[in-house]
Amino acid sequence: MKVWNQAPLVRLLLPFLVGIVLAVYFSVQLHTILVFASCLFVVIAAIVLIPKFNTVYRRSFWFGLLLNTSLIIFAYQLTLFHTQKYSPNHFSKYCSENNIVYARLADSYIEKEKSLKVVVEVLAVRDGNEWRRSKGKAMLHFKKNDAALNLKYGDELIIQTQFKEVPAPQNPGEFNYKRFLSFHNIWQQAYVSDKGWMNAGCNSGDFIMSRCIQLRKNLLDVFQENQLTGDELSVGAALLLGYTDKLDADIISAYSNTGALHVLSVSGLHVAIVYMVFSWMLFFLDKHKRGRIIKAILLILFLWFYAALTGLSPSVLRAATMFSFIIVAKTFSRHTNIYNTLAASAILLLLFNPYLIMEVGFQLSYLAVVGIVYIQPKIHAWFEIDNWLLDQIWKITSVSIAAQIATFPLGLQYFHQFPNYFLLSNLIVIPISTLILYIGIAVFTFSPIPFVVNYLAIAFTWLIWFLNFSVKWIESLPFSVLQGISISVFETWLLYGLTILLFVYTSTRQYKYLMLSLSFGIIILVSQTLEQYTEYKQKKIMVYNIPKTSAIDFINGKNTVLLTDSVFAKNKSRLSFHIVHNWWDLGVTDSRVISADFKTETFQLTSGFIQFLDKRIMILQYPIEFKSPDSEPLSLDYLIVSGNVKMTVQEIKQIFHAKMLIFDSSNSDSKIGKWKEECTALDQEYYAVKDEGALELIL
Repeated sequence: MKVWNQAPLVRLLLPFLVGIVLAVYFSVQLHTILVFASCLFVVIAAIVLIPKFNTVYRRSFWFGLLLNTSLIIFAYQLTLFHTQKYSPNHFSKYCSENNIVYARLADSYIEKEKSLKVVVEVLAVRDGNEWRRSKGKAMLHFKKNDAALNLKYGDELIIQTQFKEVPAPQNPGEFNYKRFLSFHNIWQQAYVSDKGWMNAGCNSGDFIMSRCIQLRKNLLDVFQENQLTGDELSVGAALLLGYTDKLDADIISAYSNTGALHVLSVSGLHVAIVYMVFSWMLFFLDKHKRGRIIKAILLILFLWFYAALTGLSPSVLRAATMFSFIIVAKTFSRHTNIYNTLAASAILLLLFNPYLIMEVGFQLSYLAVVGIVYIQPKIHAWFEIDNWLLDQIWKITSVSIAAQIATFPLGLQYFHQFPNYFLLSNLIVIPISTLILYIGIAVFTFSPIPFVVNYLAIAFTWLIWFLNFSVKWIESLPFSVLQGISISVFETWLLYGLTILLFVYTSTRQYKYLMLSLSFGIIILVSQTLEQYTEYKQKKIMVYNIPKTSAIDFINGKNTVLLTDSVFAKNKSRLSFHIVHNWWDLGVTDSRVISADFKTETFQLTSGFIQFLDKRIMILQYPIEFKSPDSEPLSLDYLIVSGNVKMTVQEIKQIFHAKMLIFDSSNSDSKIGKWKEECTALDQEYYAVKDEGALELIL
């Protein structure tokens, strides 16, 4: 009870989070709930304000129930209020096949190989001869040209395009991009041709955000003017400015596999250093009577300016909000409970944007801080070290262990891997990245003085080079990362329950908590055993839906053979995005990717004909000569039609008798449309992967 009384905002945060999560997963608009919520509010107000009721009911069970219910309902309604698609004037309600809209760029564009990706806010939709004022965000892909490359945040455009709903994942285990965008209030997307838009000549972007984006561009120019290129430039920009567009897949993979990815995302460490630097620069204000208040105001402004400069990521928002509370408390000499401060920052941020709770960065950031605050002191107390240097090393180690304990269940669920050498990488990464941040700030500060900035830039470049080299070296060590881990949401909660109960036991030494934690562990083991049994027994054929690509999986137990074209087979990023996560979910440990004839005990591919277990399958990629009228069609279980083969369904049926025709995603829409019509006329069972998503055949 004492802990709860010291952090009352934590008790308020929990029902608040429940309401948001309910709204996210069960977003049903209930108008009667507003009346119910209003009645609850009146009752609570009466209990708090009327002395007689205050004395009798305020500490009762019923008051707590009323308060928690009210918070759940309030958070639920708040989340729905922030869900733009429920707005009566959302632009999608006016959209037809070919729309003309008036929109504003809501952010800087992201440059791709052949297009520019950008989020826009739709301000109005052309309806006949008049404009309808509207709202809502959309993801647009502009054809890349000189005019598009000159677009900037806040520009207003007249756009003619066809908006489509963001599609759901087309393959099992694939990243749910639709859900990810929905958490940012983006439900529609469109492609804009080079003649499908014109600049209205206006810019109505937020002044502060516009200046921050321009300043970030100028600071990036400082790096480039001082000969920063390649990985040194991309990592330096990510470390100091939160600019991650230049990071390539290999460097992200290296930092992720070593447990050091957090340094590439501007977070609490970066905000803390900015706070310390500016606090030191403003030391002279401590001598004046009102100087402490002026210093606090300036520090908060500096922190939020830096947060805006780095893109307002969830971890930065959390850190900036927390430090703002700490600055205010320190200025007025008020004691702050760290858990209360954490809860206050979370409530404040979620009031502005409830969907932040669904951001991975937001979740991991708060969990890491809770782990460091609660677990790290207990771990650090295991050893008392008199030597200052060794004690600093042990502090970094204990911080790394605490943060990892607090975040690893969620990390396993989201990223399916565990960095085995996270202690080693953090011992190197944390001190070096801290030094890089200090020198980076100095580079920006002394950029007008060439003589000074040249030497600072050299030191900055070499430090980043050493950081990258260290991370890649750790990644190259044997067993550096444990990949392919797949756990359910239920198992994630069980892991957190086990972890929390173990630490409660170490604090209280009450035997019941140890027994409960062991019970959670047994449930996890049983769950994993059942999953393993299911995985060893599975036999499946998967035909994936991958744009312009044929990809077919033949899964037998924990082994699989993927038949695909050689170009896709060599593209690790596409392979990982579309297929590898499904392998992890299925527990596949032995995968072979082939593009030509191949044979195992249960699988044989010969000139397009496949024998897999007891199933006969044909991959039809090229026209086949007709057999004589007297010959019987070849009997097949499945015929997979691929590569826009120039044959009609009638011609195919003269050669093959298949239980099902499967049109994979390497075929064009027009071809598939014609084949579907023929199949319907000939009463032939078929499956079009492009239309219905990946096909899973359980054998």
